[in-house]
Amino acid sequence: NITTTDIATLSATQLNALSVTNFSAFDSAPIGALTTTQVQGLSVTSLRGLNTTDIAEFSSTQVGALSATQLGAFSTTNFSALDSAQVAGLTTTQMASLSTTMMRGLNETDMTEFSTTQIGALNQTQLGSLTSTAFAALDTTQVQALTVTQLRGMTTTQVGGLTTSDVLEFTSTQLGSLATTQLGAF
Repeated sequence: NITTTDIATLSATQLNALSVTNFSAFDSAPIGALTTTQVQGLSVTSLRGLNTTDIAEFSSTQVGALSATQLGAFSTTNFSALDSAQVAGLTTTQMASLSTTMMRGLNETDMTEFSTTQIGALNQTQLGSLTSTAFAALDTTQVQALTVTQLRGMTTTQVGGLTTSDVLEFTSTQLGSLATTQLGAF
């Protein structure tokens, strides 16, 4: 078995030389011992080979060290499997890089894990790709942090999925910024 001491001696090149099967066989101790430099050097191929159990072994610091390209290598299932501590490690640059496919894969629990700063980093297209259920899961603070530009990206399906209490979370400025087609969907 590879120990945490062994891991510390490996370069990213050496880690990437491991087969995907061998890399994903590491348990939480070796994965947790990876430095941010080692994490930043992991190949897309190595990251694509990980499953949700492997992803759970990464710390929030390690997740925050991933590049947009590396994060994009995560399957929708793996991205959705990030826990609240790991999600807290995501930077605004990482959030802005999320694909619409990843966004569509988010559920209600995932949405509640994002900070207002992280939500603010999402663009219209990203927000517009959320399911209506995921969008409706945003809490009052998250909703009130949405910009007029972000709100204009809401689909009529998303608006139609909002409950009365969801609508009450919008500020008067936010409501006034909605298009008539969006308001008609309430």
